[in-house]
Amino acid sequence: MSFGDGFLRLPDLFPGRRGGEPWGERAVVLDVAGGPYLFSGLSAAQEEGVRRRFAGLCRADGPAAVSSRIFRAPAADFLDRDLRGWEYTLDMEHTPGAVRLAGLRLMARLDWTAGGSSGGLAGGLWTCEAAGEEWTSVFENFFRVLAAYRLVEEGGAVLHSAGVAEGEAGFLLLGPSGAGKTTASRLCLAGGATVLSDDLNAVLFDAEGARLRKLPFTGDLGERTGPRLSVPLRAVLRLAQGAEEGLRPLSPAAALAGLVAAAPFVNRDPYRREALLAVLERLARAVPAWEVTFSLDGGLWAILRGIPP
Repeated sequence: MSFGDGFLRLPDLFPGRRGGEPWGERAVVLDVAGGPYLFSGLSAAQEEGVRRRFAGLCRADGPAAVSSRIFRAPAADFLDRDLRGWEYTLDMEHTPGAVRLAGLRLMARLDWTAGGSSGGLAGGLWTCEAAGEEWTSVFENFFRVLAAYRLVEEGGAVLHSAGVAEGEAGFLLLGPSGAGKTTASRLCLAGGATVLSDDLNAVLFDAEGARLRKLPFTGDLGERTGPRLSVPLRAVLRLAQGAEEGLRPLSPAAALAGLVAAAPFVNRDPYRREALLAVLERLARAVPAWEVTFSLDGGLWAILRGIPP
């Protein structure tokens, strides 16, 4: 199957540049890791939907690091799908200068041009969704990809993970789907931890080392509109379930393999994977990594709190 065949009625008509008819003249700036991000071309209803979903992260205006524009697309451009039992996916096509995306009621592209504070990264999103939950879901699915690419340019990464914290200590919990990230998050929450997100979290570096950054992309746990939490990252942990709870140290190579598997979108891009690998290798060498075995009625949070700084 070629690019877009599962989502677009006429994939060959995918926009060749960021242009078209905008939905309106409204704009919003989101203050999220890697940003601020400017989204323009919104209708009043679309702007209201974004502000309602992301609340305190929204600004009225101001300078932005990454700009994206929203365009109209007819509903007839998109295929209908039977969503029963379907796990959301995006179709992606990579070139040296752009990434094309096709998804449910979504066409989008990221383009890199010379110059600009973000290395020239800019986005375009085409959709037929005018308002409501359908619109905000399309918007967030695009925003997730945009943020993942932007964080790599900033020397960081977006990771499919659970992020938990207490005070000045953050922990990143990794594992494939079904490994127990949400379950582990609930156990930590019950023990007194703060859950940043049980879905996507950001890691960035500053002069003092790696920091865990909250993203507004949550699964079952985490406050989408909460404060911009940022804490030093104490440990990366690979989750395992079993009767005997405890920690086993992981080598940097094993930690790196887990981090690569957890880095969505960019880890599939042959033109930008090398930059991602450099970030993740730095992280694997900078932060201790462990395999943690936990049970449903055990003391997972006590184990994590016992990891030395």
